[in-house]
Amino acid sequence: MKPLTEHWRVKKLKNNIAKSVINNKNYSSLNNHYLFADPRGGSTWLTEMVQKITNEPIIWEPLHLNRKSSPFKALNFDWRQYIPEDETWESAKNSFNLLFKGKVLNDGVLYHSTFKQCLTSSSLLFKICRGSGLIPWLTKNYDFHYKPIHLIRHPFAVVSSQLRHGGWSQHKFTQFNIPETPYNQYYIEHSEFLKSLKSIEQVMVAMWCISNLRTINNKRNNCDWITINYEDLILNPYEIMNIILDQWHNDYDISQLDFFKNSKTTKDDSPKSKEKRITHWEKNLSETQKKDMGTVLDYFNVMHYAKDNPYPIKPFITKISDK
Repeated sequence: MKPLTEHWRVKKLKNNIAKSVINNKNYSSLNNHYLFADPRGGSTWLTEMVQKITNEPIIWEPLHLNRKSSPFKALNFDWRQYIPEDETWESAKNSFNLLFKGKVLNDGVLYHSTFKQCLTSSSLLFKICRGSGLIPWLTKNYDFHYKPIHLIRHPFAVVSSQLRHGGWSQHKFTQFNIPETPYNQYYIEHSEFLKSLKSIEQVMVAMWCISNLRTINNKRNNCDWITINYEDLILNPYEIMNIILDQWHNDYDISQLDFFKNSKTTKDDSPKSKEKRITHWEKNLSETQKKDMGTVLDYFNVMHYAKDNPYPIKPFITKISDK
């Protein structure tokens, strides 16, 4: 006999109540916690760990343009929108003000949070995929009390996981399309190379580069935000998390955390050991795929990862500085 499950109408009612509770509060954008990463980059796992520390409701993928409540779609946002850090874009700032105050919510608040967290927490935890290019602009416009986290994973591991996940398999590759969105100069600057790409794997690596490199190479990196490697976090979770908490001036006892528990979105066939979690992608990509994807790394002059090494060449956490 199958166990009884909660009726979808009851779930929807509970979720609407939770959304109403959050919406009626007056959150400060400065007091929230923010985590930026690529899809399938390890952000769910890290967000779940951070939530155990902060006990905040998670605002899940608020920049996803298919959200009915998204104010960013009307602004013609790109899926991986970039805004130059010194640019003034008032309508975008107004939309982020609403988002960070808890006025823009998706339908699954309770899937990642509890009623108690929604009722008692005075701040929010944002898990934002595809928003890494916005970090310099956001940190210029908001003096966040807690430095945002920028989580980086080997681009080949990200692509391998995306392909295995299945959510990306529906996109049939023809040619790289330059988005007609605000501040798309970076695409235009590299348009000749981007239009020469011949596979979905190459396009995915290019998107990783476009999303992350300007933030990685920004002179304020690991000053106004914290960039960490997924691989370092896997190998040294307590050390890395202690560094983050030190930057946040938080004395939480992380011995209470179980870093080896899978996240809600981990695939059942994912490896258990630390090393295999890092190197798993190598057996899922052919040598031809790795070679073709490597041409994209070479073109964008990616210095922190290489096509033939699953571990970071230049870990970020070693150069973190205090404000």
